[in-house]
Amino acid sequence: MKWLPILMICILLPLSGCISDVSDVEVSDSDDESTLDRMNIVARTLDREVDQYDEYNVLENSSGQNTLILWAASGCRGCHEWTEMIRESIANGTISNESNIITIQRYPSFESRESFFEVYGNNSSEQYSPWPVLTPYSSAVAWNAETGKPSTVPLDEAFGNPRTPTLQVLGPDGQIVWQNLKYYPDFDIVEEISAII
Repeated sequence: MKWLPILMICILLPLSGCISDVSDVEVSDSDDESTLDRMNIVARTLDREVDQYDEYNVLENSSGQNTLILWAASGCRGCHEWTEMIRESIANGTISNESNIITIQRYPSFESRESFFEVYGNNSSEQYSPWPVLTPYSSAVAWNAETGKPSTVPLDEAFGNPRTPTLQVLGPDGQIVWQNLKYYPDFDIVEEISAII
């Protein structure tokens, strides 16, 4: 019976990125920064050549265009399949290879940066992401797109506590302009994405 708790942890840990509540992004007119109307992400990357920088500023690197964000976890099957579909859609021209795409580690408190690298950063992995992959610290906050400075709002809260996988499109002004919560990839959604980014 001593092994039962260990067995439960081994069974549930890979699913940790796949089960969570979803809430809408809150918008407020107040100046207390409990929520943000316009936000940005500045976070460390996996520091590969394709990541461009060891710290990535999403809006600075957007060239004034929309950016597709994939919130992902290492053990999330839907995240794996979305990654593969986005990569294939770039290869076949459905999504322009000039599009801004990033993957963000959603649960840095629960999975290591190394395990995230093995899934999304290792070019021999089936889920290799040939676009910037961000691995924020668990204490990361969203940046205020209006001031260009870090806010006091936790990164996940600012973006509506996204479950995995969640796809969002962040506009060049720092507002979420589109969101998809569908767990498994769908070509109709890829066509929506291609029209937005």
